[in-house]
Amino acid sequence: MKRHQITLIACGVLMAAVCVVAGWFLITAMSAKNAAAEERNQAFDELQKIYRAKVYPSDANITRIGEDQKTLETWLATASNQVHKGDLQIDAKNPTSFKQALQATVRKLSAHPGAVQGKIVAPGFNFGFDQYLGQSDSLPSTEHVDRLTAQLTIIEKLCEELYAANILELKSVSRDIFDAAKKQTEGEEESTSRRRSSRRRDDGGEGAQSAKAGGIESAFWTSQRFTFEFQARPAAFIDALNRLAAMELFVVVAEAEIRKAADPLAQFNAKKKEGAAKTNPDGTPAVTVDPATLSHVERIVTDPELEPPVNVKLDIDVYSFEGV
Repeated sequence: MKRHQITLIACGVLMAAVCVVAGWFLITAMSAKNAAAEERNQAFDELQKIYRAKVYPSDANITRIGEDQKTLETWLATASNQVHKGDLQIDAKNPTSFKQALQATVRKLSAHPGAVQGKIVAPGFNFGFDQYLGQSDSLPSTEHVDRLTAQLTIIEKLCEELYAANILELKSVSRDIFDAAKKQTEGEEESTSRRRSSRRRDDGGEGAQSAKAGGIESAFWTSQRFTFEFQARPAAFIDALNRLAAMELFVVVAEAEIRKAADPLAQFNAKKKEGAAKTNPDGTPAVTVDPATLSHVERIVTDPELEPPVNVKLDIDVYSFEGV
């Protein structure tokens, strides 16, 4: 075979290889182009769907909002049932029947055993209703009977929890004196009405307006504050707090004050100093107190069971929910 034929064959083979490689690149580029065009068309179709769809609300949003509404209604019903578990069931009373119920409740609560001559309270203890008991024979106003009955029921329930915690003595019970406060306010308004009228005449009828002072009001709840002062062992005080927190009534201990009624260690040191200060008739120091002669209570001052009682003052807020 001649040389120029070999050269032509080699050039043909090389050209064929170049064409194959070029064809492969062309097919790959066309496949990538078609894939990109298909992806672009899908994105364009989705965008057109968004443009053609409702702005708000969509069907999916409506369905989701409906589900959220059902969940919220279920939660609200559960919460309402929970807070209303502690609602007071109060029978309608008139002033006379309230006075009878008050006397019976005070007798029952006063009969509980305790550290005051065998009773939990001192004689003549009226549980915050001194205005209607004791030397007073007054009857409440008809408009106040329902709220007074509610206060009496709340105080009875709170006392039962404190009694169950084994407190030693109940010293005082205070409530919101709304009935006496109203009468006092009416008297003050009558006494100042003449002075206001004279001032209005002096300044041409433009008198100063006083702002009404009052507590926080809510359309969903109301609260009443009760104050209890009692004496108890530390363990009984803790038990009382736990019992108040577990009541069906919505009870919140707003403030607590604790003071030790006695300190055995301080008493022992005082006796020791008193014995050291004494002298015999001959001028020699008197014999100090021997710890071995002291009682078990006087020698052990850190035993929780032998801890002295504490004086406790609790401010308790009781909530009722009307609008929930």
